[in-house]
Amino acid sequence: MVRSIQTEIKRVIFARMYPGEDVLESIEAVAKEHGVRSGQLSLIGAVSKAKLGYFHTKAVEYRDFTVDEDVEVVSCIGDISTHNGNLVVHAHMIVADEVGKCWGGHLMKGCEVSVTIELVIIETEIELIRKRDDVTGLNLLHID
Repeated sequence: MVRSIQTEIKRVIFARMYPGEDVLESIEAVAKEHGVRSGQLSLIGAVSKAKLGYFHTKAVEYRDFTVDEDVEVVSCIGDISTHNGNLVVHAHMIVADEVGKCWGGHLMKGCEVSVTIELVIIETEIELIRKRDDVTGLNLLHID
């Protein structure tokens, strides 16, 4: 059964990342700088290396792969929440090469900005919390 919750927008934060910065680490740094504990994020730009992952359900682990070339970030969306009081950024990214070939997956540390990344964080009034799900072993959004 689908569970949902409603909240209001608290504020919107815009940030720009620069060449050489790690995308995931930069999102975390911006959220911490502004005291964001929950929200939605999106970004576009370009990376010189994309490190993406996927959850292997049988092995119950994240596996990653690297696209080691200049690619455009055509889409990246996700959320910000907390787990045991710690900030969690969960995002999925799609990147495309010069002929439009795309790769997508879970945003991992190791995605390096090449030209710029433009980040938008929409902070929510309520705090989104993650709790361990016994079925998957993942820390999933907890919505009562």
